[in-house]
Amino acid sequence: MISRKWLGVMADLLSIRSTDSVVELGAGTGNLSEEILKRGPKRLILVEKDPSMIWHLKSRLSSDPRVEIVEKDIREVLPIRGYEKVAANPPYYLSSTILIGLTRSDFERAVMTFQREFAERMVASPGTPEYGSLTVISSLLFSVKIVAVVGKKAFKPPPKVESAIVVIEPRDVEPEVREAILEYSKTIFSRRKRTLRNVLRPLVGEKVESAPYVDRRPYHLSPEEVLEVILWLRELRSE
Repeated sequence: MISRKWLGVMADLLSIRSTDSVVELGAGTGNLSEEILKRGPKRLILVEKDPSMIWHLKSRLSSDPRVEIVEKDIREVLPIRGYEKVAANPPYYLSSTILIGLTRSDFERAVMTFQREFAERMVASPGTPEYGSLTVISSLLFSVKIVAVVGKKAFKPPPKVESAIVVIEPRDVEPEVREAILEYSKTIFSRRKRTLRNVLRPLVGEKVESAPYVDRRPYHLSPEEVLEVILWLRELRSE
C-alpha cells in the first residue's frame, strides 16, 4: 500500500497504546510500519520473507530500538502470541490461511486489507450468494467490521481487484468450541443448498433426524443456528 491516506487510517484503527506490542505481517517496504511507529507502540515486530524487502526495512527502520525485523513467511508465525495488535496488507492468496491462523491467536485487534469480495463474504447475510462457512467462522469467532473499500491505485503494483480495510476483534470462545466451529462449518456448507438432512446423513446416518433445523438449508441458517448444529455434531461425535 502506498496511499498515505489509507496507511494513516489503518494505523489509527489499531488504537495503539504506549504499552502495546504490534506485529505487522508482510511488512513489505515499511510504509505501514512508519505510520504505526508514529502512533507510539512499545515495540513493533515486522514479519517479511522477501530478502529485497528485508533490505528496505533495515534501511528505513532498523535504527529504531522499538523495531524487530523477522525474516519469515507469514505462515510460520501463525498462530500469534504476545502481541496486542496485528496489522497486515497481506498477499490475497494467504487471506484464508491468515484468518484461520487468527482464530487460534491471542490478540486484541487486527487491522488488515483483504480482497473486497473476501471481506464481503466475512460479513454476508444468510440467504445471499456470499454467505457460507467463511461467514459463519468470522461471525462466531470474531467481531468483524468493513471500514472502507480501497481502490486499486492505493497499491503498487495495483492489484486487479478492489480491496477492503477490515477490523477484526476476537470473541471469547472456548478452544473446544472454536475447533468444532472450524471443523464442522465447511462440512455443513459443503452442499449449502441441500437440506441439512442430506448434508449430514453421510456423516451421522439416521441419527440426522435428531439434528436441529434438519429440514432447512445451511445457507438460510443464521450463524447462531449453525452453531447449534455444530454443537449437536460435536456432542454426537464424542459419544
